Amino acid sequence: MPPACARWLVLAIGALVASGCLGVFSDDGSSVAVGAPNRGVLLRGVALPPVGAGYEVPRAWRPRGRQFATEEVVRWLTSSFSSVNTAFPDSLAAIGDLSAAGGGRSGEHRSHETGRDIDIFFYAVDWEGRPYRLPEAMPRFGPDGLAVSWSRADRGWRDPTPIPLVRFDTRRTWALVRSLMTDGGVDVQYIFIQRNLAQMLIEAARRDGEDPALLARAAALLRQPAGVDPHDDHMHVRVACSAGDRTLGCLDQSFPRLKPQPKRRRPAKSLRRRDG
Repeated sequence: MPPACARWLVLAIGALVASGCLGVFSDDGSSVAVGAPNRGVLLRGVALPPVGAGYEVPRAWRPRGRQFATEEVVRWLTSSFSSVNTAFPDSLAAIGDLSAAGGGRSGEHRSHETGRDIDIFFYAVDWEGRPYRLPEAMPRFGPDGLAVSWSRADRGWRDPTPIPLVRFDTRRTWALVRSLMTDGGVDVQYIFIQRNLAQMLIEAARRDGEDPALLARAAALLRQPAGVDPHDDHMHVRVACSAGDRTLGCLDQSFPRLKPQPKRRRPAKSLRRRDG
């Protein structure tokens, strides 16, 4: 299906859901994710509060207006951040983009359209193992887990300070990943993260005696996406459609990105010789 047609179809389904015209398939009045992660809408989205137990939306991200998700996703996120803060006091996760209030296209992302995508900064620690509170930007971490540069919040952002001497915090990041996977509120579909950092997480959790079954599940969920940013500055968590939202048009898989076709040159018109 051409992208334009798919988007119009998603919008039409969303309008029917919102109007209650789907009869026995109508929703219960709560938030609904309709369509695919890269071609969809969010109906009656719920805003994630900018500050909560164990997390904060950095001020540079707040004006973007992309702190909306489905109700179950917001409950699940706040519960997971609170769990990490309980296990590791004074932990503060920084949250980037979710979706716009009504979902739909984003100039900064190829997905984040249905309230099921969440960007979370990595936890960091200094050389003495103390939690490092991130400023308004995300540090990029190298394959060895050391911060190497800043990742910008937007195109107009400038590095406020030299990159700090911090490293990727495997303990708290694993605690968050574990909580996200084991909370029964939602079903995690993917966690996009740079492959070296993912391996560091798995190995650290294994050394700490983590359940092998949970490690195997994490190994299947943690993946570096192809053809886009390697996600060495944050993890991008994608939630699978809920059973109720699937009946209303929620799709787990993204639509394929179509490569622009080169323009065909029109053949030169042949000139017919006129007789006489």
